[in-house]
Amino acid sequence: MAKITIFGMAGTGKTSSGKEVAKRLGYEFFSGGDFARETAKNLGVSINELDELSKTDSKYDIERDRIIAEFGRTHDNFVVEARLAWHFIPDSFKICFICDFDERTQRIASREKKDIEVVREETKHREDSIYDRFDRYYGIKDFENEKHFDLIIDTENTSFEKVVEEIIMKVQNNG
Repeated sequence: MAKITIFGMAGTGKTSSGKEVAKRLGYEFFSGGDFARETAKNLGVSINELDELSKTDSKYDIERDRIIAEFGRTHDNFVVEARLAWHFIPDSFKICFICDFDERTQRIASREKKDIEVVREETKHREDSIYDRFDRYYGIKDFENEKHFDLIIDTENTSFEKVVEEIIMKVQNNG
């Protein structure tokens, strides 16, 4: 049995890899981003507008984090990709995806069929907001620090297949 959490900023490949790892292991997959997008959709706002709302009202972030923590307490055999899942599910195998900002924004622009400069601006704005909120809500200033994780994977030049294989191998050898 394993609880796997994957951290990474937008465009690192955490959702695609997490879904594939879950599928191959026969685990459940849960995405903090999916929940955020669903929340935004239910409110009739964009993900960026939800981020703006979250700047002034902590209830959106805190509710998502509560759900992740509860999920971690009540489930086994899952993969969760969410920026603070490692923090809210402390007994998980914690994975950190890193990737150069330019590569990440190129991936996002390609995926979303948007102008790269617009994506760079939006991504920088969202990430600044994330840093601020994690500090204000939880006092976490170093959420990207590698000391928090059991496995670090640079996804910039590592193939999707190698990322998935490395995670599966490490999880199986850790358990």
